[in-house]
Amino acid sequence: MDIEGKSRVSQQVPLGQPSSTHSLERDAEACARTMTVLNAMAAASTLALEEVVSHAVDTVDHVRGFEHLSLWLTDEQGALRPIGCDAGASPWKDGGAPAFFIGQGLLGWVVEHGQVLRLGDISRDPRHIPVDSPWPPDIRSVLVLPLLIGDQIIGVIDAACSRPDAFFDADEHVMSTVAEQLAVVIENVRRYEETEHQLAEISALYRLAQRINTSLNTQEVLDSIVWSLKQTMGCRGCSIALIDPSDGVLEIRTAAGVERKWEHDFRLRLGEGIAGRVALEGEPIYVPDVTEQKDFIFFDPSVRSLLTVPLTLQQRVIGTLTVDSDQANAFSPSDERLLTIAATQAAIAIENARLYASLEQRALNLAEAYAELKQADRVKDEISQNVSHELRTPLTFVKSYVELLLDESAGPLNAEQREYLDIVAEKTNVVTRLVSNIMTLQQAEQAPARKEPVSLTELARRALRGCAATVGESGLTLVENLPDDLPPVAGDADRLLQVFDNLLGNAIKFSPDGGQIMVTVTDAGSMVQASISDQGIGIPKDQHERIFERFYQVDGSARRQFGGTGLGLAIVKRILEAHEGRVWLESEHGKGSTFHILVPKYQKPDVEQTQ
Repeated sequence: MDIEGKSRVSQQVPLGQPSSTHSLERDAEACARTMTVLNAMAAASTLALEEVVSHAVDTVDHVRGFEHLSLWLTDEQGALRPIGCDAGASPWKDGGAPAFFIGQGLLGWVVEHGQVLRLGDISRDPRHIPVDSPWPPDIRSVLVLPLLIGDQIIGVIDAACSRPDAFFDADEHVMSTVAEQLAVVIENVRRYEETEHQLAEISALYRLAQRINTSLNTQEVLDSIVWSLKQTMGCRGCSIALIDPSDGVLEIRTAAGVERKWEHDFRLRLGEGIAGRVALEGEPIYVPDVTEQKDFIFFDPSVRSLLTVPLTLQQRVIGTLTVDSDQANAFSPSDERLLTIAATQAAIAIENARLYASLEQRALNLAEAYAELKQADRVKDEISQNVSHELRTPLTFVKSYVELLLDESAGPLNAEQREYLDIVAEKTNVVTRLVSNIMTLQQAEQAPARKEPVSLTELARRALRGCAATVGESGLTLVENLPDDLPPVAGDADRLLQVFDNLLGNAIKFSPDGGQIMVTVTDAGSMVQASISDQGIGIPKDQHERIFERFYQVDGSARRQFGGTGLGLAIVKRILEAHEGRVWLESEHGKGSTFHILVPKYQKPDVEQTQ
């Protein structure tokens, strides 16, 4: 008789029957068969849980010859579900697999107590529940063993037989050893699968982040999210609904795998339907089977299960993210975790795209406003220039006739008449200077037609000679530091001379009698720098930029006390900008001022470019 035949005979000997020969045979058979099972399990070169379990069940069943053998594992909800059985032990194949919770039935009792259960006749045990039994009606004896990892029960292995008292100590010994090793193998495979799943999640989230961050267009971001998630999760459909701030209604903004007609029908108020509840409560909702959900709102009749999570940004729900399937129980807690993390990324990407669109629109509005302001500024300049041209001729005539009258060409003048005419001449000169400055301001911002080599040192000296008489009358002292060996700058000599004239005129006007004015020219790398310092009233720091604006005076009293039109520094700034230079101020109120200018050095033109 072969080993398998002997085992079947020996199993029929009642438990505890005194027979040393049979005991030795059973022990030898138990060791041999245990080794056979363990070797077969060790030889299984797979890391797939279903394959490991199927191979283990087939091996045990082949070696031990049980009538029925099945293996049950605990799921994430704590329920026992069948994962493998022998070829003839599928009592549920026509009606769907049962599930047992802790303490329910014989299997649940084993999970609750963590003990081996061997019964010779289950019909006499009150823990047996015939209605929910996983075995055929003719089953009499069972052997159920827990699968333990430390103190944690991860499942049970269950052998059943139609004969009463079919299992012996040898069977329990073999199955206990198998259960110990099988638990380790299953746990390792589970951990491997969990690691693989986590890596897949991380890869999926990384790909999603890459795809949604390649665009700042809101619709492109939305489309990228749903198609990426549909591909990653293998679901039937994926959709994003956003809350319309104007009416608080949830509307689908994009979808993948969903027909257009269902998209258009989707409009939910907060709290209405699954998505409306998620948007209102801010918590995920999973519906394993929509046909069992009361008052479920069907937009697409092909949906059987769905999972919806909120799109939350800074504790504010902006919409929902939904995946659905045409199969019941399609999603797991790990799917919910993946979708929740993806929703966080999606919400940030959507908000970034919205902010970018808002900034883009604001930039466009500002550009349009700036263009309008520039156009208005050009019109204003044109009006000023035209008015200046129109005023210039009559002012020339007025000035000429006043001078003729003062020369008494038209007859002698008495003292009162001369006084009146002097006033007219003075005011005419003021208006003439204003007109001249306005016209100069228009020309100053135009780049020089031809940039020639110009010595800033020489221009500073010419400007100082021009104001010598005025300085002498005021008792001011001029101090100059004007080296002759500085390189020339590139520009228009007449315009740059006007820069010195205006800055010196400004210094003279605001300097106290007996004060000192210093003019310095120095080398500044690729530029030449000139500085004009005075000991005048100074300018507050908050007005250092504004004084270069047209018609601006530090305060109203300055114009009354010192005169001027407020155009001199504006002309300086425009001339220097037209020469690719700049002007700035160092000053403290009551401690004088220093104006600095920079002008690029002259570069000889490239011979090849000029040919």
